[in-house]
Amino acid sequence: MYALAVLGGVPTGQVLHDSLRSAVARVMGFSLQRVVTAHWTAFRSHVSLEAFYSQTGPRGAHEKGGVEGQFDWFRRNHLVPFSKLDSFEQFNAVVDPWDQADHARRLLRHVTSPDSVTNWQRTP
Repeated sequence: MYALAVLGGVPTGQVLHDSLRSAVARVMGFSLQRVVTAHWTAFRSHVSLEAFYSQTGPRGAHEKGGVEGQFDWFRRNHLVPFSKLDSFEQFNAVVDPWDQADHARRLLRHVTSPDSVTNWQRTP
């Protein structure tokens, strides 16, 4: 519930996600039909979400990789190594300032010439 409070509430409308284990019990072969868990169905019904899934395999790699890359960046820069904490409240108190600072971080693409490789620069 703390995460939803930080996010400003429950998302509304459509939510894109991959076949996360807590929501999808099984993907049915080549048809890619999902068998969803009862808990996920109950949660979606309770908050009126329409879930749709990212594409699997190489066609959908770009949809999932960006989010995982952001998580990995945050983990490497803030949580490794990480001290033992006694409670989730203490964890949230430590992580919240990092999360707010990271949320303000932007990546801007700068092309130096028409033939150059795109360079990414972090700006405050």
